[in-house]
Amino acid sequence: MITFSRQQNIIVQIILVLVISANAYWLHSPILGAIFTVLYLWLNSKKLADIFYPQIHKGLKNALGLILISSYISLAYTLIYHVYQVNLWVFLFLLLSIPIIIELLSLKLHSQHYYLTGLDLSKLGLNNLRNIILPTVVFLIDAVLFIALFKKASLGLIRSPWEILNYKFWALFILSNILLIISLLHKKTAKNIMLISWHFLLMSSIAIILYKIGYGYDSFIHQTALNIINDTGTIQPRLWLYTGQYGISIFFHQISQIDLSTANKILLPLFFSLLWPSSIFYGLRYGFKWSFKASYISTLWSTFVGIGFAIMTTPQSFSYLLVAFTIFILPEINRKKISLYFLWTVAAMTLTIHPLSGIPLLSLAAMLSVLRIKKKPWLRNLAYVITLLLSSVALPLLLAVYQKINGFSWSQIFSFQIWPLFDIPTITWHSSFSFPLDMVHNIGGNMVWLYLLMVLIGLLFIFKEHKFIFFRRHLLFTGVLLINYLLAKIFLSFNLQIDYQKFDYINRIIYLIALTLLPIFLTSIYFLFKDSLNKEKSIFQKIWIMVITVIVISVSLYFAYPTYDRHSNTKSINVTQSDIKAVNLIDEHASETPYIVLANQMIGVAAISEFGFANYYNDNFYYSMPLGVDNIYQNYLNMIETNASREEAINAMDKAEVDQLYFVVNNYWHSAKQAINQATLTADEKILIDNGVTTIFVYKR
Repeated sequence: MITFSRQQNIIVQIILVLVISANAYWLHSPILGAIFTVLYLWLNSKKLADIFYPQIHKGLKNALGLILISSYISLAYTLIYHVYQVNLWVFLFLLLSIPIIIELLSLKLHSQHYYLTGLDLSKLGLNNLRNIILPTVVFLIDAVLFIALFKKASLGLIRSPWEILNYKFWALFILSNILLIISLLHKKTAKNIMLISWHFLLMSSIAIILYKIGYGYDSFIHQTALNIINDTGTIQPRLWLYTGQYGISIFFHQISQIDLSTANKILLPLFFSLLWPSSIFYGLRYGFKWSFKASYISTLWSTFVGIGFAIMTTPQSFSYLLVAFTIFILPEINRKKISLYFLWTVAAMTLTIHPLSGIPLLSLAAMLSVLRIKKKPWLRNLAYVITLLLSSVALPLLLAVYQKINGFSWSQIFSFQIWPLFDIPTITWHSSFSFPLDMVHNIGGNMVWLYLLMVLIGLLFIFKEHKFIFFRRHLLFTGVLLINYLLAKIFLSFNLQIDYQKFDYINRIIYLIALTLLPIFLTSIYFLFKDSLNKEKSIFQKIWIMVITVIVISVSLYFAYPTYDRHSNTKSINVTQSDIKAVNLIDEHASETPYIVLANQMIGVAAISEFGFANYYNDNFYYSMPLGVDNIYQNYLNMIETNASREEAINAMDKAEVDQLYFVVNNYWHSAKQAINQATLTADEKILIDNGVTTIFVYKR
């Protein structure tokens, strides 16, 4: 254990700020920046938690401190973005103000700070060798898997990571899981959560490592917006969403001097690996008073809810993490060990990141605050009813107003459709190929049903064991979200997006509901396995727990990423080097002539990545995208799927009022051969990229 005097604490803060400032202004060293970023955030997160949450266990304390610092950064950047501009001086102000505020609070409240309290060098001796071998081996296996990912990274088309990561990866990953579970069941210590965090970092980093150019669609859009804000201090038209997450990414980039694109990519996987396991473990262990072993196993099982959101940084995904974090610290909030001010702060932060998650958290904060009104019960009851009513209609109103702002009439927004209320997935069963693949798909294809079944079992245990008091506010919040979903599903139409994306926002509410039900899902695991985890129980029972836990983690990881196998094809495509070449060649070929491009979405985001939000027609982007009103994306689908005719090209040019059009065909598209043969006969010019990997057709009036 180490402690410093007040003067020494201030000197350390000054040294950190000076080194980071010098690195940001002159040196620009990512290695130096990464080291001092960790020191700066760890030191100040711990101090902040010591000040406000001295009774909380230290693993969660540091997470709470990190969240408070992130909230300050996101709220400050959002405010400054709207009243001034984002630049280096804003970063330096935040860098300096964080330790100043913390030291002043520490001085005023006479807080004591002790560092490395759990450090015990005697445990590194030979007599404790058995206890450190397993964690060390798990760490090293995961490190080897990280190295393998970097070696397999590609600039080309990746239909699924599992196409290029062969059985050796899975063999090592499963071995790592087995040893991790044995280690967790053998050693009762909260420090094991660090090992789980390392394991979860591996699971959430596969895409950002393998896809060298980038992964996903939304990530490119947000990255381009980030680049523009970082370069110019603002963006036009001015954004009212996402700025909170943008602020955290920019701060992370400037404090570490890691490239902005890289800093933004790794932001969510890092936060996920730190916040997800710590909040779940500490929520279960100290909030619900579960045993160490049950809490560890349940933390691993939490991946069953789906961790696909955590593999790339977007505002919506970041906000999901904050919702999950809040759900699992709710018992400590109810016990008043964590102040409601913290919940309000996280809700405000989430609102600056994405309102679809921020508004429910604000509703939760309002409901809990109203319940704490002690005087005038009639006023509390009235306020509570009003809060529930407003909370139950908040998201449908948000989605309606959002569409209205984007130019739709109320008659286009509101509709009435009472059935179907839920898109119920079919039950699937495979028994035609290899057993491992069949088993993976039989579990993964029915994950929704299995999740609901386990939730129902959890509810039965809650009522049977008289544990309802621990979950009543979880269930209330879930009920409010469910009402929001039903109202949106029944009364709203979503014409802002193309047909196959119309229910994206609805599905996001469904996932929020799934997150709020996660404690109940894990409760079923607790009651089913708690007896088997006892020391006295048979080793075969523990082996059975280990086997099904490994299966759960492996299946969850498999379906967190695109799949391309005998049973499924998610048809996920990524930006490739050929796409980058294509958009640059088109720009050179067109010269100063206005033009539009009919191409798949990845070609569009490649153009956004290279040229930003360069050109628009009638408020639509000049590359075909499935957003906006009367866009040219349907023309692209007609060309690529039906008939690549000159008439269709002219129709698209008429919409955009231009005289030149480029039609891009990637050879991986299922109808590429047909489209190429048709366009060869109707286009004015044909250009090949990388020997036909991509073909560009030029149409002129």
